[in-house]
Amino acid sequence: MARIRLDRANLNRTFKAQGKREGDAAARQVVNRAKVLCPVDTGRLRASIRLERRSLLGLRMRWTVGSDVEYAAMVNDGTRPHKIRPKNAKALRFVVGGRVVYARVVNHPGTKAKPFLDRALREVSSQRGYDLRQT
Repeated sequence: MARIRLDRANLNRTFKAQGKREGDAAARQVVNRAKVLCPVDTGRLRASIRLERRSLLGLRMRWTVGSDVEYAAMVNDGTRPHKIRPKNAKALRFVVGGRVVYARVVNHPGTKAKPFLDRALREVSSQRGYDLRQT
C-alpha cells in the first residue's frame, strides 16, 4: 500500500501563487475593458484608469481598479440635479449660442450615469465565469 504525504505549506504557496496570477490577469482585463468603455472628451479620465493590488495581512489579495480624477465617480455614477454657484467671483460666466452670459446661480439638470467601470467588471466577470455579488 502506497502512502501519500502532502506538503501543506507548499500546496498553500502554490494555490496562493495561482490565485495571485489569476487575480492579476482578471484585474488587467478589467482595466483594459474600462479604458475601452470610458467616455472620452479630453482623454484625461481614460488615461487615469489604474490598477492597485494590495495584500491584507499577507493572507488576502485585493485588486482595485479606478481613477484618481476628481470627476470619475460623477461620470460613472451620474449626478442629480443641483445648483452651481461661483466660488471666487460674484457671477458665473459662460457662452451660450455665441453670446456671453453671466449668472449668479445655474440650475444644472444633472448628468446621466455612464457606468463604464461597473460594466467592465460585469463583462470580465462573466467572461471568466466568476459569480459577481454586490455587497
